[in-house]
Amino acid sequence: MNTRSVLFAYGFRSFFLFASLWAVVTMVAWLLMLEGHWHPLTLLSPPIWHAHEMLFGFVGASAAGFLLTASPNWSKQPALTGRPLVVLLLLWIVGRLAVTGAAWLPPWLVALLDLLFLFALIMATGPNLWTTGNPVHKIFPTLLALFAVGNLLVHAEALGWSTDTARIGLAVGVDAIVFFLIMVGGHIMPMFTRTALAQSEALPPFKIIPALEIAGAVTMLGVVLGDLLVPGQPMAGLLLVSAGIVQGIRLSQWHGLKTLSMPLLWVLHLGYAWLVLGLLLRGFAQITGIIPPTAALHALSVGAMGLFTLGIMSRVALAHTGRPLTAPPLLITAYVLVTAAGLIRVFGVLVWPTGTLLLSGLLWVVAFGLFLAIFWPVLLRPRPDGQPG
Repeated sequence: MNTRSVLFAYGFRSFFLFASLWAVVTMVAWLLMLEGHWHPLTLLSPPIWHAHEMLFGFVGASAAGFLLTASPNWSKQPALTGRPLVVLLLLWIVGRLAVTGAAWLPPWLVALLDLLFLFALIMATGPNLWTTGNPVHKIFPTLLALFAVGNLLVHAEALGWSTDTARIGLAVGVDAIVFFLIMVGGHIMPMFTRTALAQSEALPPFKIIPALEIAGAVTMLGVVLGDLLVPGQPMAGLLLVSAGIVQGIRLSQWHGLKTLSMPLLWVLHLGYAWLVLGLLLRGFAQITGIIPPTAALHALSVGAMGLFTLGIMSRVALAHTGRPLTAPPLLITAYVLVTAAGLIRVFGVLVWPTGTLLLSGLLWVVAFGLFLAIFWPVLLRPRPDGQPG
């Protein structure tokens, strides 16, 4: 089996590889922009371009890799492989090139090329997700559609259709991914944790509390509506704080402290803790005006999305290539570096505004560079047990 056929044997292989590569490339580009050495040929301002490509580029690709792997497992339907998977990845790549080189293209074409990927991803995963029999799985296509709406709002400003929707669109995109992580976390973290801990201690079943699950969905829906209708206002902040409290209670049910000897698990619990912190910080920033909004937002982007993405990509790549579920030292180092990058970006900015951006960005680059070094050969080689995938 050649490298190309292996790369497109399952969705996680190509999209995790390109997601982690883009995480490095876009951060390096952003650091060069901060130092005045480069500027993207785009209609978006440098900060909006940076946020857009980290969110809709990097996170979008990692979410695609997860769904393209999970949806066939959940639905027992064939996975997207081969040429259709090649086309889907090419749509993602074309979108990245279009947004970064937008000065050479009509704005409407940039928007179309970028949005095509999300539309195609919904078409590729939606039918499987709707046939699993689990109502939770049906939420994911809706969240992808919301993610696309956020992207459209960013492009609407670039198209001149609106004057200030890019930041709203980014907030809605963040909300969609946070909602996505909440659904993924509730689906897999209790199961993974209980399975791992069952080998060392007897645990009671992890209870699903319907009222808590409903409260989580309702408060997150409120967060989305708040960012759409009253962005940045104290009312939207109250909704964010409410969502953070609910998710904090939810996380407390999953025995996270018992996973400290299991890196592939504690990284997910720590990522989810960042999600809780990010919701609370965003809420308090809007209510009080004391906390810098960008610092609060980076608790979600660097802390929650960075760590959770690393954790999911690590676990899925190891499990679906037939390798042991153990984290090598360099991978644990990557987890620690992203954690440090989040702490420095969120809290360091309060004492050292100019230096924290560069230091946090460099830590991020090294962390995802380590992930690439570890998983590049894993993702490009066949399974050692000879099984498909």
